[in-house]
Amino acid sequence: MQAGDVTLKSVFSDNHRYEIPMFQRPYVWAADREWSPMWDDIRAAANGVVQDTTDDSWPDEPPRYFLGSIVVKTIQRNPQRIDGSLLIDGQQRLTTLQILLAAARAVAAVAGAETAAGRFAAWLENDAATVHDNFPDDRHKLWPLPQDRDEFLWAIRPPGDLSNCPDPLHQVCRARVWFEEAIADWAGDGVDADDRLTALHSALNDRMQVAMITLEKTDNAQVIFEALNHRGVELSQSDLIKNLLFRLVEDQGQRKEAESLLVNHWLPLDSRRWRLDVTSGRITRNRLDVVLAYWLTIQKQSAVSVEHLFDEFKTWVLDGSHNAADVIKAVREHADLYDRLIDDPPSHEAAVLIDHVVATKTNTVWPLLLSLFSQDQAVPKSEQSVAVSAIGSYLMRRGVCGLTTKDYNNIFVSTLKASAAAEAAETGATIRDTLSGLRAESRWWPSDSEFVGALIGSNFYALSKPRIRAFFVGIENRLRDEQAEDESRIEADNGALNIEHVLPQAWRTHWPLAPSDDPQKALEVRERAVNALGNLTLTNGRLNSKMRNSDWATKRTALGAKSTLLITTSSILASPGASVLRDWDGEWDESAIDARTIWLVSLAISTWPRPEVEDESLDDQSDDDDEPSQDADDLPEDDA
Repeated sequence: MQAGDVTLKSVFSDNHRYEIPMFQRPYVWAADREWSPMWDDIRAAANGVVQDTTDDSWPDEPPRYFLGSIVVKTIQRNPQRIDGSLLIDGQQRLTTLQILLAAARAVAAVAGAETAAGRFAAWLENDAATVHDNFPDDRHKLWPLPQDRDEFLWAIRPPGDLSNCPDPLHQVCRARVWFEEAIADWAGDGVDADDRLTALHSALNDRMQVAMITLEKTDNAQVIFEALNHRGVELSQSDLIKNLLFRLVEDQGQRKEAESLLVNHWLPLDSRRWRLDVTSGRITRNRLDVVLAYWLTIQKQSAVSVEHLFDEFKTWVLDGSHNAADVIKAVREHADLYDRLIDDPPSHEAAVLIDHVVATKTNTVWPLLLSLFSQDQAVPKSEQSVAVSAIGSYLMRRGVCGLTTKDYNNIFVSTLKASAAAEAAETGATIRDTLSGLRAESRWWPSDSEFVGALIGSNFYALSKPRIRAFFVGIENRLRDEQAEDESRIEADNGALNIEHVLPQAWRTHWPLAPSDDPQKALEVRERAVNALGNLTLTNGRLNSKMRNSDWATKRTALGAKSTLLITTSSILASPGASVLRDWDGEWDESAIDARTIWLVSLAISTWPRPEVEDESLDDQSDDDDEPSQDADDLPEDDA
């Protein structure tokens, strides 16, 4: 490779076209982190030129400002095209400089500074006489990615073009507006605006430098790119994976397909929604990074760390000699599947399970779910139903029993392996039997007696709030069957739903104890009843705040007027478990709470059934072929 410091004049003055390759990420620079520091340096250099001009003391060696580095690689060109280079690194920087130049040209045009405007324009477009009619895009000094192209062409539009920005929220459009305002504010609107803008171009021409690294044909652009970016953690794991895949597309002789693969398959994954951060435990991750970790877990059938995702992916794709184009398509298919499972689940029972997974952030089950519903597996709907029922019951029973999630990464990877080895027509049964065959205490699928014991326990409210919501929402959605007037599903991950104590925790003011021969025992019974399963329900947060610690008459009226949940209307406003408490007098007390607990328990057992197994005994051994559990280094850990 060749490396050296060059001025911006050397970068932009010649007839040359810089092309951003498909493996690069879209434009992401922002004001605070990048635009403002860059402008501070350029403004300081321009102020120096203004001062030197005013003092008539032009220095022999003016101060130089360093703007960073760019890495380019000359590309073979059609004889009809002008010379060009691929921007292996520094595309964010050069894109920003082109936007800045266009903004400066616009300010100069408004100020009537024709000389300055012409000089800025010369750095934005190649000489028209050198551009062949077959390649009109060669007139641009920089050619961006498809996902940035429309906005970039708007940002560098010539003065007088009043067209609207395609996407005002796009960072390229924001950059144009930001730099135009900054430059206009610096140049001012007085008679010296022309001189100041000319000084700005002079500063860019003579005093701003970049380190340009030019790669030879034999240089490995991928290794250099990783050295410049990966070790600095400047790019996300998915950015590095994209870079690797599109480099492999070229290396595998499919360069002509690169833009089609980007536009038709990867482009949506570069959108803002996939770049949103999601929090799991104490760690914040890129949404696409997380889903890529799920996908790679399916391919490897071993837990993949998001923190080491790129290294594991690179080893897998290179050692396995996988076709990069096929991998790009598969990644997109699974990302779309992930979205569909969350937004539009294929069945009511799948919706209930996925809602539970999302609400409790039980992330380690996602690879198994994606595999189960993938078209590649072609699992029959009947087997999907069996699997969904088993997974849902396993998660809910362990959650209610307060059992650890620490080993879930290994549990669900083992189950994934077993299901992948089974025939499609036996997938559901295999998943069910694998989970029911676990015997270690950290993996055990609680029996009916254990489940009932936990439900009737004195402090159901001690469970995590996401688990409590998931439990009641699961019961509610079961009650909303074809006989219900409203069959629509509600979601546990609903911030508007609060957990309500019907008999309030602060009960002493409005809920006095009835006279008793044993006041101490009556007090103990009351305290146990407050946090019992039967005393809890879900309400709208505003209704919850309104009722708070009110007496029963006030609460009953408020619930009757506003509550639409069947877990409330059919067992709090009506006799809780009619077959259990036939003589209910409409009061809400310990006996009503006990009756509703029994009613909810019976529904819970049927909602989350567990298959019978011959040997119910537990042992302390994990399956021999499993890796030790290392939650912090495996899949995104579970929160609830």
